[in-house]
Amino acid sequence: MSNTLHFNELPRPTFRWLKVNHTEGNVWAGTERATVTVEGSKHIVTDITNKELLEASYEGVHAGALRDASHHFTHGYHIQVPAGAKEALTIVLDVHGAVSERTRLQIEAEQGSTLELTVCLKGEATDGHVGLLSEIVSHTGASVVFKKVQLLTGKVQQFEHRYTRVEESGHVEFINIELGGAENYLNYQEDLVGDYAEVAHDLGYCGTGTQVFDIAMLMKHIGKKTISNINNLGALNGSSKKSFRGTLDFLRGSLASEGAEEDTCLLLTPTVKSISLPLLLCKEDNVSGNHASSAGQLDPAKLFYLMSRGFNEDEAKHIIVESMLRPLIDRIGHEEMEETALAVLRQKI
Repeated sequence: MSNTLHFNELPRPTFRWLKVNHTEGNVWAGTERATVTVEGSKHIVTDITNKELLEASYEGVHAGALRDASHHFTHGYHIQVPAGAKEALTIVLDVHGAVSERTRLQIEAEQGSTLELTVCLKGEATDGHVGLLSEIVSHTGASVVFKKVQLLTGKVQQFEHRYTRVEESGHVEFINIELGGAENYLNYQEDLVGDYAEVAHDLGYCGTGTQVFDIAMLMKHIGKKTISNINNLGALNGSSKKSFRGTLDFLRGSLASEGAEEDTCLLLTPTVKSISLPLLLCKEDNVSGNHASSAGQLDPAKLFYLMSRGFNEDEAKHIIVESMLRPLIDRIGHEEMEETALAVLRQKI
């Protein structure tokens, strides 16, 4: 595509003169496909037969990119966990060359079931783009833990579209480790449709060079007494850039629901750029919504304390950034992935 596109547009545009309601860009071309491996409970995995979107109104990062991922995917997997079952699955995408990869996942956790899914994106891609579309349904009382580790080279684009529907007393937890990719466009929409539904989303990133992390999250509270929590944190080095557009949307009928979002960014050099737009929308009276955003340089007192213990300035910076992201990486639960992610992080600081 040669025309400029608008990625991750805010649900309700604001402050137009600041030009932060979306990000302009295009899709990088490629031809190579990824090598995909599936480990763990393979008996719950089948090929996708229904290409229709779970939520027709969902537009992802961009409607065109989402359409390509939903109807022209290169790999497609339907994952269904039977009622009351407990399953674990790992999917690894390995990309090389000038890549054009679109993987689609349809995930359904039936009543009272539990699924732990780990997705890893890695490889030595030299150009092109990698797309990942995930659609998740957590039925009554079901629990889904979705872990994603992104270790792509800094020469490839990443588009991730993720839509989640959580029914009564369902629980979904997301953990994102985003370290690679030249341009990363991430779009997540979570619909808490059932009473007592819960969603927690923790995302950690570290940028260097001219990397871009463009993140959009939308939590739609529909049922009563629903709970959502967004925790977005990371560090920027070199001339990298981060944009965060987080929206808590309390719809009419979401009585006694609670939502919170926090965006924290460490600015390691004066040439980085951090944009944060936490948005709160509300059509219901009896709800609680909280949002916070902070961006700043490393605490001089922390640096002084560490340097007074024998570390030089660079080593002290490494310790502070790693201590912030290490708890997230430790939750991956896959020793090899954790060690690889830590090694990549240490190279980037």
